[in-house]
Amino acid sequence: MQRSAEPAGSVVRTVIRVHGVHIECCDGLVEEGLVRLVRANDADLEVTHELALGGFDQAWGTWDGPKCLLDSAVVTVAGGMSQATGRSLTTILRAPRGSWAALVIGLDVALSDPDGERLAGRLSTVEADSRSVLERTRLPRHHPERAADALAVLEACTYRATGSVVAAPTTSLPEAPGADRQFDYRYSWLRDASLGISVAALLGNPSGAERYLRFVVGLNDGGEAPTSPVTDVRGRPVPDEREVQGVSGWAGSRPIRVGNDAGAQVQHDALGLLLEGISVHLQTGASLDDDTWRLVRAAADQAASATPAPTSGIWELREPRDLLSADIGRWICLDRAIWIARGWRPRARRRHWKRARQAIRQRVLGAIDGDGGLPQAYDGAPGPDASALMAVVFGMLSRRDPRADRLVQATIDRLGTGPFLYRYQPGGDDGFSGKEGVFLPVCWWAVSALATVGRLDEARARADELCARLPRLLSEELDPETGESLGNVPLVWSHAEAARAMYVLDAAALRARFGTPVLLAWRIVRYVRLRWPRHGRR
Repeated sequence: MQRSAEPAGSVVRTVIRVHGVHIECCDGLVEEGLVRLVRANDADLEVTHELALGGFDQAWGTWDGPKCLLDSAVVTVAGGMSQATGRSLTTILRAPRGSWAALVIGLDVALSDPDGERLAGRLSTVEADSRSVLERTRLPRHHPERAADALAVLEACTYRATGSVVAAPTTSLPEAPGADRQFDYRYSWLRDASLGISVAALLGNPSGAERYLRFVVGLNDGGEAPTSPVTDVRGRPVPDEREVQGVSGWAGSRPIRVGNDAGAQVQHDALGLLLEGISVHLQTGASLDDDTWRLVRAAADQAASATPAPTSGIWELREPRDLLSADIGRWICLDRAIWIARGWRPRARRRHWKRARQAIRQRVLGAIDGDGGLPQAYDGAPGPDASALMAVVFGMLSRRDPRADRLVQATIDRLGTGPFLYRYQPGGDDGFSGKEGVFLPVCWWAVSALATVGRLDEARARADELCARLPRLLSEELDPETGESLGNVPLVWSHAEAARAMYVLDAAALRARFGTPVLLAWRIVRYVRLRWPRHGRR
């Protein structure tokens, strides 16, 4: 079997050899739905396709000819000759030598008999468009393939109708096989949409960044900041979390959960990453419209007025605590809002933002312990947490501040294993059983943080080892001993942090070799080049 080496995207090509015959398969997404094409250049071809729908967290679908009623939706199959057999629809596809046979699966759409050759042309156009977008980007010099993969995964995880990006297209893959860490990630987290804005902007895909921003701005109901850290792909509340009875996952992992209770949580860090994404988008040539400014102002006001209190935070703890990551997120939010106001709304009142930013910074840095590290929370046991790296990655601590280097080293010492990091001490009491794996987004934070404080050789070596040991599609976690991927995959967050880390490596390398003035000149030239395609289309 051969697969395409292109980044994951909306079209996948596979070549299978069966009894000496090479069979080409091309699967892709078009407006009508999911397309499957098959052909053999050296023989006539007959392929049997079987489709059953449901049976996981709902009843099996009922087939009426080529249509299936599934909950409140109608799935239609077009192409070939189909016959319903029990729960399944069996379809025979016949392709004369060298010709494409097509099967199309659509949701709530009317389908006509598909033309294989025409659909093959459309999928080729989709691939060409994706290559064109990639050619216009500005990929980092260090491991550019990781940045390209990040853009492709972002695109594949985007719901085109609204511009929302799902955290992962999978649900309930175990984070600790045999334990109870199974969660549903088929929703749009504010954090992931914000990462989509910043990474797309950094890598030169302004239309993608704008698309994600429009979705988030649409959540700004009545001029208020988003009240929930997660919605469905249409911006609506997510279903309550529930367990699927009678179903177990890999290694007998139970329970299997669908829906997600994070919708009712408070996550201040999400607002920080949101304004980080908007600030990066503005740096790369975007304009600040009134709707986006209202969102920035509402988020900053919310961050400034919030008082210290237990929250679920970036790790979505089931038992809220007074987390340092919440304060770091509030600081990022206020810092970026102040920067945005200074450049785009200089008449805006921001003294109260500055006062709150300073107070938050003093509270966080006052919690630094004797070894230079930060605890997970102000209350209770002083266990380490990798979210402390955000204080360095996002500039709460200047790269010249000696506390920054000590904080990075203390976090790696306490949570590191090889090139990997746990997000907090494994095996602790976080409300679930089993030992989770290393957390891939924070592994990339370590690369960014090391590069930021000037330890470029260590950062580059860590990035090289991560790229060598990790697969192209990144999951949420990894077993550092076996190399097995854990949790839902592909995880947008893991890919986005990998791309950001490579950008930070590029910038740090320029600073180390030529100094800050050359780095600033590089950024200016880079941003002009990123802006030029946008201006040229007007």
